[in-house]
Amino acid sequence: MPSQPGPDQWTPEGLLVRIRFANLAGARVLLYARALSDGQASSEYGVHCLGCTDTWTMTDSRSSSTTYPLNFLEGRERANEHAGQCRALPGPLPGRPDDETATGMITTRIARRQRDHGFSLHVSDFTGDRVLLQRTDAWIHEQLAAIADRRPDLLAITTDTTSTGTTHVYHRVQPHPSTRTQATSAR
Repeated sequence: MPSQPGPDQWTPEGLLVRIRFANLAGARVLLYARALSDGQASSEYGVHCLGCTDTWTMTDSRSSSTTYPLNFLEGRERANEHAGQCRALPGPLPGRPDDETATGMITTRIARRQRDHGFSLHVSDFTGDRVLLQRTDAWIHEQLAAIADRRPDLLAITTDTTSTGTTHVYHRVQPHPSTRTQATSAR
């Protein structure tokens, strides 16, 4: 059995680690992006500490309540700031979960975000889970389709084909069942 690479070489499946920082105790802090199908990095970044296991994927907007996905510069700043303060000792690299566990992680994430109104779901919404999921965008899309088949009360998928023949797939989290019941009762 081949040995697992150390934290200086380890890259979770489906991600590109752009920079590795060392925290005060030597644990690595990863600045990562999703690996797109063409091998390039997505424009949304995440930061994950392999010591304390904290993760950041959104800006810390002090001037408004609106947050945005981290871009490269914001992610680099956040990773460097954390590395300069964190004293957590290096921990073991996260193990790759089996497919059933990883699908459960996705389903749980969607169910926790279910609200009184439906909303669009994007693969980038899982940026914070990617170090632990260790899966590609394509695998996540396949699981979203399977979840929609098993749980139409939770997730719906629609497609739209443009006049040029390009097909777009949309994932929509359904409103929470209790709010749908209330809306039906109010009629």
